[in-house]
Amino acid sequence: MTIEAQFAAIATTLQAVADAQLRTQAATEGLVQAQTRTQEAIASVAQSIGKYVDAAEARTKRLEENLDALIRAITAEHSNGKSKH
Repeated sequence: MTIEAQFAAIATTLQAVADAQLRTQAATEGLVQAQTRTQEAIASVAQSIGKYVDAAEARTKRLEENLDALIRAITAEHSNGKSKH
């Protein structure tokens, strides 16, 4: 093989490596964008879950308050007119 043929083969190989690196870079950028979108989606879901939990805690507190009031009313009605021992 002549020196010119060797240089041509090296140039072809280097071009193939450069093309492969460009494809790898493009794929990596796509993965980074996908990861960014995934992180944003997870943050949004976490925020929604937090709001849901806060609302559930508020509902639970209101239920507990209503049950306490109901228990007091039932206890007062039940003990109305009865003497305590």
